[in-house]
Amino acid sequence: MSPLPPLDSASFDAMLPLSVHLLSEEQCSPARQRETRLALRVLAAPSETPEEPDPMLVRLEAKLDLALEISLLGHHPDRPPLTRCRLGLDSIAWLSDHPWRVGDTVQIALSPNPDSALMLFMAARIEAQCPTPDEAYAITARLQLPPDEQTGPLWERWVFRRHRRAILER
Repeated sequence: MSPLPPLDSASFDAMLPLSVHLLSEEQCSPARQRETRLALRVLAAPSETPEEPDPMLVRLEAKLDLALEISLLGHHPDRPPLTRCRLGLDSIAWLSDHPWRVGDTVQIALSPNPDSALMLFMAARIEAQCPTPDEAYAITARLQLPPDEQTGPLWERWVFRRHRRAILER
């Protein structure tokens, strides 16, 4: 299997639902930006739990997770294919069957978990494309997060958390 291109920041590797589409503008729609920002709030929220959590709170959280997933399944019925990818603080790399042109602006749709209907939508600019020995392409894209005060820090917090978890799992 071909290696993923290295990124110049903290990153983690995963098999995640990911799709890429050409964008005609520099940014994703305001609705997609808002959906991504709200999803990142959930992903970046503190996740430490006490040694013996209150069973009622655990049950309430499970109910909220179920309600969120059911509502998102109706909102995003089609799931992108699982794709080997590397997510960093300001870039994403993935293996693609499709060659992308350097300089293209794309919308990346990414689910942060293979089992979740939660989706993140981010604009990115293709920075590099390299053919791989197994007739795929290793693609690197620089994220173009919206210029608000929340999305960037929330994305960074989530990537750092997953980066630390990947280090611990080695």
